[in-house]
Amino acid sequence: MKTVRLICLFVLSAFFITQPALADKTPDVGAALTQWKEAVESAKVDDIMKLYDKHAIMISTFAQNPMTDRKEIMGYYKKVVVNPDIKVEIEDSHPRVFGTIAINTGRYTLSYSQEGEPISIPARFSFVYQLQGGKWIIVDHHSSRVPLPEE
Repeated sequence: MKTVRLICLFVLSAFFITQPALADKTPDVGAALTQWKEAVESAKVDDIMKLYDKHAIMISTFAQNPMTDRKEIMGYYKKVVVNPDIKVEIEDSHPRVFGTIAINTGRYTLSYSQEGEPISIPARFSFVYQLQGGKWIIVDHHSSRVPLPEE
């Protein structure tokens, strides 16, 4: 019985000792959001799509229905990035990590020019990531316009 207790103590000690080391090697979820922002601003759809899992689902600010395959998501971004001067300003984000899954929720403002006029759309978002090959990959993306304030 004493041997069993020693083995259990050893296993638990090893678990708790290695947890900080594992956490230090986990990539920053906030950096994944910055990569998305920079990819959208670059207007390079291929770079944007590299951030999404091949089975990602997206509910976007401008599309009425969920996009459930890469072709739909790619088509969406092709329409968005044709707008000149596209910028994404992250207002706030709240990343949380749950092992190999992470969620980042917050607000951003998407801005661009349309027919020479500046357009600014405040939006809120939730990105769900999965850690794949040492990198956070978007598996679920939901963004929507921020509702107008109540009068």
